[in-house]
Parts: sequence; structure tokens; C-alpha cells
Amino acid sequence: MPFDLAAEPWYCVGLAALAVPVLLFVGGRRDMLAYLAAYFFLFGFGPVVSYLLGGTIYFGTNTALIGRAALGLLLAFAGVLAAGVLVRRRRDIADPMAAPSGRRLPLVPAVLAVLALYGLAVLAWGGPAFLSGTKLDRIAVAGPGHYDYLLLQMCACALYFLAYETSTGRFAYRLNLGVYIAYCLATGERDFVFVLFALVLHREYVLSERGRGRRKIPRTVLWGAGLLVGATLLFSLRGSGDAAGGSNASQILNQGSVLFIDTWVMGHVPSVEPYQHGATYLRALINLIPGHPQPALSQWLVDRYAPGSASGYGFSLTGEAYLNFGLAGIPLLFALLTGAHRWVTNRIDRAPVYAYGSILFTIAWMYGFRGESESLVKTCVYGALFYGVIRMVSVRSTDTDTAETDAEEVAACASS
Repeated sequence: MPFDLAAEPWYCVGLAALAVPVLLFVGGRRDMLAYLAAYFFLFGFGPVVSYLLGGTIYFGTNTALIGRAALGLLLAFAGVLAAGVLVRRRRDIADPMAAPSGRRLPLVPAVLAVLALYGLAVLAWGGPAFLSGTKLDRIAVAGPGHYDYLLLQMCACALYFLAYETSTGRFAYRLNLGVYIAYCLATGERDFVFVLFALVLHREYVLSERGRGRRKIPRTVLWGAGLLVGATLLFSLRGSGDAAGGSNASQILNQGSVLFIDTWVMGHVPSVEPYQHGATYLRALINLIPGHPQPALSQWLVDRYAPGSASGYGFSLTGEAYLNFGLAGIPLLFALLTGAHRWVTNRIDRAPVYAYGSILFTIAWMYGFRGESESLVKTCVYGALFYGVIRMVSVRSTDTDTAETDAEEVAACASS
């Protein structure tokens, strides 16, 4: 009888875990992709490990299909590993803040200040109402602009390297980041965890030359990993129903509903509904056009799993890939995403647009892993428009010819 990985989830867990040390060996201990893989492992395989150890898992998970879902996650790691090995990271990355860009961006501190003031105003207006109630109650207190504000903050926080070129920009960035974290804590959102983790990884990635060889494990990466685990524990204990109950270990492992989504989709497709053959990715693009809204996959799931329910379960990139092309679509999607990430991070010191885009794409990928392609595409496209507006309102900082830099930025914006 041929060996069936889907029948042996522990093998899937072990093989997927090997991706992290392999990426560290190939790309070095400061390779961002290795730490992103560790993040994906926690949110993807965490519930699988909890189940195999006898712990609790997200309600509604089809336990009969956990092995198949684990195989799907393993294929995602195979895609990441294949692209990460084939497209190596550059070893000579320079600090984007070390070389002047040739242009000043006066809108950067202005935008950061406006976002900080808006966040402070919402917090002051809501006051004690943010200290009680469920997550949905606190989001209602924040008002109708809540999700737009979170999207703008992801874009604004990606301005890290651009903002740090001036003292005014540094002050505005730090102020806005502090307000953003306070706002997320008040509304029960954990988006700031992805932002902080991406910032830690990028800071270590480009500033590592100063401390190369002084320590075996980068201190900032350890700090980032501790932040990630600590924050996920904090939110798992908030009692909002995002994670399964049970012991503290189970709560840490059960972050998000990726396993629930994947097992449900695999039980529903193609036995009840056929494969979509890329239709969901087309809808993600159509949703960028005003006036042509298409139902999100998260709503598609609610309509079939719990019709009429006000609850949301999110979605997953692995589940969406399976919904479209079955197991074969999962490694292909993650290989493409890994290639795109490598492409932008390898150019981080060539123009400000790449420094911005690298942080934004990292945040969007981490956020989208527990969502769907629509959120990832929306963040990247709107983020490109956000940067385009800031870049248009710029002035030359010197009299030197910066045509080459300008041309590269325009070409990069056009290609995105």
C-alpha cells in the first residue's frame, strides 16, 4: 500500500517544520522568509499540533479531514521553500536610510500626523466604552471608518524607511505608531502585531551589517518572535471567541481559524460545489472597481456554513487555493507569493518605492494568510495608490540629476 501523507498528519507537521531551518541555511539567519515561514507554521499547523496532542481546536473543524488539510499546508510550505531556494536573497543589501533618495516627501509626516490625530480623537470620543463589551461592540464605538483606518495605517506604517529620513518624519512616525497600537488594543484588533513583526524583520534585514558576527541569533528577531507569541496569547485570553478554549498551550496554538476553513472547504468542494478554476481571484480584481462589489469568500462561507449568522470566520489562502484548483493550486500560489516577496525585498535599497513596498507586502501577506486574496490584493493596490499620491507631492532635495531614480520608481509603480 502506498504511503499516504494525509493519513499521517505528524509527518506533515515535521516536514513543514524543516522549511524554517532549510531557509535559514540557504538564506542566512537574517532571511525574512524563514521567519515568515515560522509565522505561517504557528497559524497554520498550530491547531493541527493541538489536536494531535489531545488539545482543543476551533469549533466546527472537520476532524476527519485534518490530515488532508495538513497535507495542503505542507504543500504551501513546499511552494515557499522551492521559490525561496531558487530565488536567493541578496547578501549585499544596503541600508535604505543611508543613501539620500534625492527627493523630499513633505506629505509623509503630514499624513502620519493626521492619522495619529484621528486615532486620538476616536479614542477620546469612545473613552470608557472601549474598556468593556465584545470586540464587535468596541468596533462599533470606533465608528464606520474603522476598517478604512486600519488599512490606511498598514500603508502608513510601511513608510518606515521614508519617514526616518528626517527628524520630523521620525517623530511623526513614532507618534502615529504609538496611537495605532493603542487604537488596536482598544478595539480588540491585533493588526499591529503583523506591522511590528514586519518592522522588526526589516530593521534586522537592512541594518545587520553593523552587528554581523556579534551574536548567533539576532536579538531583534528574538524580540519580534516574543512579541508575536505574547500578543497572540493576550488576544487568545480576551474571551472574544477567536480561539478555542482549553489550556494556555491550546490557546496559543489555536490562533485563527485556518484549519477550520481548510477542512470545511475540502469537505464541501468538489462534492457539493465544483472547483472555481480561478474565479475567486478574478472577483478579487473586480472588487477593486467601484460600483462592482462581489461577495467576499468570508461571506460565501457564512452563507453556506451558518446562513443568517452575524458571526464571521474569515478565510485562508490555502483554502482559497484549494477552492479554485484543489491541492495542486496551493504550492503554486505560495511559490508565486514567495517569488514576489523575494523580488521586492531584493530591491529594497534601490529606490524608496521598494523599501515601502517590501514592508507593505510583508504585512499584507501575513494578514492575508488568515484571510483571502481579496484582502492581499486590496492592501497592495491601495497601498500603491497611497504611495503614488505621496510621491507625486515631492520636491527635489538637491540640484543633482535624479532622473535615474525617478525612472526606476515610475517603472516599479507601473509594474505593480
